[in-house]
Amino acid sequence: MSREQLAVQQARKAFISGKSKPLDFRVKQLKNLHRFLKEREADINVALRKDLYKTEKATQLFEVMGLEGEINLAVSKLAEWAAPRPVAKNLLTISDDVFIHPEPLGVVLIIGAWNYPITVTLQPLVGAIAAGNAAVVKPSEVSSNTAKVMELLSLYLDPEMYKVVTGGVPETQELLKQRFDHIFYTGSSTVGKAVMEAAARHLTPVTLELGGKSPCFIDKNCDIAVACR
Repeated sequence: MSREQLAVQQARKAFISGKSKPLDFRVKQLKNLHRFLKEREADINVALRKDLYKTEKATQLFEVMGLEGEINLAVSKLAEWAAPRPVAKNLLTISDDVFIHPEPLGVVLIIGAWNYPITVTLQPLVGAIAAGNAAVVKPSEVSSNTAKVMELLSLYLDPEMYKVVTGGVPETQELLKQRFDHIFYTGSSTVGKAVMEAAARHLTPVTLELGGKSPCFIDKNCDIAVACR
């Protein structure tokens, strides 16, 4: 059994146990994720400096602050989001108590991007945790130092429910062979098509953030061959 297959199986077993259904469990995990951002701030800053030459201010502004806001919002609104919502009755349900009761979906796969490797990877995780799902997180191998920091999530989050799988294309391909209940992917449309094709085999819904333009400035100190490539 591959490492990727084992991670998915363990996450699904943990989800089926029902441990993520209580709101207290989800709130605790969200707060632990926030603690990860605070306690590993120096590690995150160093990793993004090595991977992308981001300054500490840029890292905090574009990677961490928005993520902290998402976590705080989820913690404050979780009880409201998870509460049953009444719906209008009709002739068939006139004598019934009719409501919509939100339920966790299952095990989700989150494939992160290299250019914003913290926020793009962990923002979907906030939603997954809040909704009571298990998750397998695949950081981008391009931002390898940040991916190593992501592995420290196992010290903060439930290690059975939330798995981090590092590696490159082979590891991602192996993950996509597994059955998930939802897949989040941010990146190119070319890879997005491959993700959607793999998801379709299991009728797995996907959330794809594809394309986008990332202009850059090339000055006289740049290696023109590397920049063109």
